[in-house]
Amino acid sequence: MKTPHVLAIGSFAVHGTASLKTFTTILGERILPVPSLMLNGLTNMILVKKLDVPFTELLQSSFELAVNRELELILYIGYLGNAQQVDVITEMINTYRPIIKTIIVDPVCGDHGRTYVPADIIARWPDLIKLADLVFPNLTEIKIHTGYEPDGTGADTFYIETFRKQYPDVQLVITSIKTGDNRIGIQYYKDDECYSHSHPVLSKNYGGTGDAFLATFILNHFYNALSFDAALKTAADQTYELIKNSINRHSNDLTLSTIKLL
Repeated sequence: MKTPHVLAIGSFAVHGTASLKTFTTILGERILPVPSLMLNGLTNMILVKKLDVPFTELLQSSFELAVNRELELILYIGYLGNAQQVDVITEMINTYRPIIKTIIVDPVCGDHGRTYVPADIIARWPDLIKLADLVFPNLTEIKIHTGYEPDGTGADTFYIETFRKQYPDVQLVITSIKTGDNRIGIQYYKDDECYSHSHPVLSKNYGGTGDAFLATFILNHFYNALSFDAALKTAADQTYELIKNSINRHSNDLTLSTIKLL
C-alpha cells in the first residue's frame, strides 16, 4: 500500500510559526507545500506585506509531477491568497481526483468574532467546503459560512446544526470551541454523535495553533494509524503542550521544537 503525500495549499510567512511553515516542520518529507500567498510575517504583526505567487502554474505542475511519480495525495486546503484560487483548485480537483484520496479543508476567514480575509474569499469558501471529506472550522467560521455575523450571540448549537444541515456530506471538526468552565477544545460530529475533548484555557494565544493541531492530526491519523477519535485527542493534547511550553519559554511565537511530535 502506498504512503500518501500531503499536498498542502496555504500561506507561507517568513516571521512567525503558522500555515505551511508549521505543516512542513511537523510533516517533514511527507508534505508537498504549495504557497497560496507569501508574507514577510503573520498578519497580526506590524509592517506585514503580502506578495503574490504564480499559484496556477505551481499547483498544476505539482499535480502533474505527482502523477508522473505515481503518488497518492491527501489534499489540504487552508489560507487562500485570492478568490480566483478557488476556481483553480476546483479545476485541479476535477482533473486529478483519481490520485486524491482525501480532501481536508480549513476554511480560514476569521476567529474570535471577527473576519480577517476579504469578503470575496469568504463568499467562495462554500464551493470548497462542499468538496471536502473533512472540514475544520472554528466557531466564528461556522457562523460566517452559515450566513450569520461572526460575533453572533446565538447558542453555539444553533450555528453548528445550521452548518451541518447546509453541508451534510462532510465530516465536521470544530476547533477552538469554548466548552464552559474556562475550557477550550474540539468537537467532532458524525451522524448523530458528538465527540469532544478540551483543556483549560491558557494565558496566551499564538497564531498557528490551529495549523499545528491539523498537521499533528494528519500525522497521527494517516501516518501513525491512530483511529479518527484518538488522532484528534492526541493532536489536541500535543497542541496544548506546545502552547504551554511556548508560554513557559516566554516565546513570542509558537515553538514547535518544545515537544516531540514524530
